[in-house]
Formats: sequence, C-alpha cells, structure tokens
Amino acid sequence: MLGALLLLWLVDATPASAASTSTTDSCSGPCPALFGTREMIGHNLTRFREWLKVMARSQAERAAARDICAPGQTANCMPAFWATLLAALKDQPLRRQIALANDALNRIRYVPTVQNWHRKMYWETPFEFLRYGGQCQDYAIAKYELLRQAGVPASTMRMVVLRDTAIARDHAVLVVYVDGEPLVLDILNPRIVPATASVPYRPYYSINEDAWWYHLGPHSMAGWMTARAH
Repeated sequence: MLGALLLLWLVDATPASAASTSTTDSCSGPCPALFGTREMIGHNLTRFREWLKVMARSQAERAAARDICAPGQTANCMPAFWATLLAALKDQPLRRQIALANDALNRIRYVPTVQNWHRKMYWETPFEFLRYGGQCQDYAIAKYELLRQAGVPASTMRMVVLRDTAIARDHAVLVVYVDGEPLVLDILNPRIVPATASVPYRPYYSINEDAWWYHLGPHSMAGWMTARAH
C-alpha cells in the first residue's frame, strides 16, 4: 500500500541513539514499545520527505482556511465535515475523541494513490483526503491531524508504517497512547484495539512531528524478515 521504495533505506538508517521505550504525556513512566518490539528513537526527520511535505502542506491549508467551505468551494476554506468533527471532539475525553475520529474518518472512501494522483507515492493532506478519498497512510494522517487540531499532544501519537503479514502488504495505522496504553486506529478494523493485541503487524518505523522510532526484535519487520531468511 505504501510503496516499497520509501522503506528500503531504513535498513541503514537506524537512529544513533537507542531507547527501549518512549516517554509521552499520557504515561506516568516509560510507555510500552509498540507491537511487542524494541525501539530506537531518532530526532532527525529529514529523510522522511513525504511525511515532512504532508505536514507542511497540511499546516498551509489550515492557515489558508478563512471560513467553512461553501458548496462547490475547495480553495482557502475548511471542509464542513472537518469543522463538524472538530466541534464534536471539543472537550471530550481522549478515549471518546479517538473513537469519534476513527469511526468518522474510516467512512471516507478508499481510493488508491495511483487512481487519485497518477503516481505511486503521494501522501494526502486531510482536506485532500476528504475531497478525493485515499489509502491507508492518508487515513492515519487525517486522524493524526484531526486529533492534533482537537488538542491532543503530538507526543501521545505516532503513525506506524508496518507490514500486515496476514495479507503480505504494507500498511499504516495511527497509534494513540491513552493512560499509557497504545491503541490502534486502523482502516482495516472498525474496533480500536491495543497494540499489544495479537495482530499480524510487523512495524518498520513509527513517526510523529518530533521524532521517529525504528522497530527491532522478532515482532518487528526487521526481525520477521531475518526469521524468514533462515
């Protein structure tokens, strides 16, 4: 789903400083690593060009949104559906916010990147996603941005790029830490489940605005590939 080219360089791009867990605002101590992996954290995001580009474009489209979009209007405005979602999330507890965001955005139609943009690699801003539909990473990005605009700290969230070994396809989900527990917001599953649940997911890396994490161990994609090679 995500395009293998984005992932190939990760083999030689592990962060220089290692940490087995990460600390976020929703944990009283170190938060558990995702999907049973070990994690190495890095703060240099320059090689994540698609992520940086979509974050910058999303910020620009928010800044240009002077009002709610009128019927037929697409430029310099906020989609009415997005505004409605933000209003619904306001002052709600985090568990309610993620449930609302996951359910609402999972209803957007799935459209492959090639069909929308005539190229294999393009990550959509939330407003593009609402207008045209999108694929797995676009759902994760839209959920991340919606929750950020609703006031959820970046430090409690990560987009995770992973391999679904059950269907042998690359995939992306959003993980949100709630009371120290990593919960998975996924287009392939309407239920929000803990990242500790038994799922056929093997992470390559995870990322937010501030850092990225390389995943190691038998439950990571690196570990899964090594095991299969032997």
